[in-house]
Amino acid sequence: MRLPGSRRRPVRAMPWANDASAWPLLRAPRRPSTVRARSDREAAIEPLWLLAGLWFVAAILAGVTLREGIAPHEEGLMLQAAQRVADGQLPYRDFWCNCGPGQPFALGALTKLVGPSLVTWRLVRLALDATVALLAFSLARRHAPLPWALAAWLGAAGAMAFPTGAGPNPAALALGLGAIALARRAPAGAGALAGAAALFRPDLGAAAAVGVLIATGRGGAVRALLASTVTAALLYLPFVLLAPRELLDQTVGFLGVQDLQRLPFPLDYAGGADPSKVLELYGPAILIAGLAAWAVSALARRPSLEEWALAPLAIAGALYLLARTDELHLAPLAVVLPAMLAIAAAELRRGAARVVLALPLLFVIGQAVERQLALVVHPTGDRAPALAVVDGVRVPEADAEALEATARFVSARVPPGAPIFVANPRHDLVRVGDPLLYVLLERPNPTRYDAMTPGVVTTARVQREIVADLRSASPALVVRWVDPTASRPEPNRAGRSSGVRILDAFLETAYRPVARFGDYQLLAPRRSPPTRRPST
Repeated sequence: MRLPGSRRRPVRAMPWANDASAWPLLRAPRRPSTVRARSDREAAIEPLWLLAGLWFVAAILAGVTLREGIAPHEEGLMLQAAQRVADGQLPYRDFWCNCGPGQPFALGALTKLVGPSLVTWRLVRLALDATVALLAFSLARRHAPLPWALAAWLGAAGAMAFPTGAGPNPAALALGLGAIALARRAPAGAGALAGAAALFRPDLGAAAAVGVLIATGRGGAVRALLASTVTAALLYLPFVLLAPRELLDQTVGFLGVQDLQRLPFPLDYAGGADPSKVLELYGPAILIAGLAAWAVSALARRPSLEEWALAPLAIAGALYLLARTDELHLAPLAVVLPAMLAIAAAELRRGAARVVLALPLLFVIGQAVERQLALVVHPTGDRAPALAVVDGVRVPEADAEALEATARFVSARVPPGAPIFVANPRHDLVRVGDPLLYVLLERPNPTRYDAMTPGVVTTARVQREIVADLRSASPALVVRWVDPTASRPEPNRAGRSSGVRILDAFLETAYRPVARFGDYQLLAPRRSPPTRRPST
């Protein structure tokens, strides 16, 4: 690392280390007064021990949740999609999927390689989380002193560490930030990374592609645009050829009903005096205010092209957050914004302006650290259920007992490979479902619909299709997930009944309760005698 004002000394033990082209991500900055995109002759190299240390610390921060808790809906959707892909099915054509195909295929390959597991995908996510944080540090360090770059790294690391999920954000952000970091050195390679990001999150991929065009300037814009377009087109081509109508209906068409789940912007706090709860509620507002503060600061200075290049990713993150202002939608903006704020604060000389930019950065850091420390002090899980797929992930004792009893009941009555159906308490009003049960119980879904999504399974067309599939497959058991979360109304249009009870009526006439373990009620066909009374 080169300190401000010091002379650059070549590293003689490793002659290749003097070649800045070998290290496009690791250039040290000048003083804030001269912070601008610099030529390769001015580039210096951060010590490898620092970079490795930052990566491992970020991985440890994310690793706090490695064996803590399960997410029935979010985790279940991706792992069930991965299992389907591992079994030879394709998204859109064989099962309903409203996201890009990248994550199902990446996790499907992992499932094919090592088998279904709750831990292996978390290890991959941990590595991606640490990589995203390191990229945020490297981008900030090009234009800001070390303390500000470390703040950007810690903010990004904390945002990636919580909340956890098997969704495509980590991969898309790693590819998107990597594309912007590589843009000035290799425009075509950067464009290819942005095109690959679109396979995981089309919106973040498009934002990264725009960012690459900004960072490259006129010199490499054509190569970058061509590379991103060709890469994305080739990656999506198989799905366009095999299921063009389904692809459009489940991705672009889903945007027409996505607003059903939009939540009011959280501004009215009615809780107690717990600071963590206050910050949690106002988190989206603080992030949006931080992005607005950065935009105002940009009018007072001349940001580098590379700093401007981060703006499309931040805007995409803000739109994603505004679509549903909950903790699961914070990550993209909360990862990119710290780097932008750190660079801007380092450039500004006025203390008041720096404080305004530093406040949202401190919020991201403080909230993330507080959450991870809370998990260390108060773990959410008591023990791991005795299920092969769980691989040591801990849950509360009552949940572990319920899962184990449900698994024993299913194993005794449903042969391996035979289907079950996981139902909600009702299907005219749904919030989330529990597709993770298919993975944990290692039984397939006889329908195309793993996700209990408002505006999809609440419609007459989809419910008729599900009923037809259930009549054809005749599953020996239906597992009804009766957790109150499944149908708890939200303050949006999805929180009102659609009035469609076709699936509920079918289950009522064709199946009857035979057992219940915790939040899992077991239903058997009415044509067979009951094997067990339902518990109270």
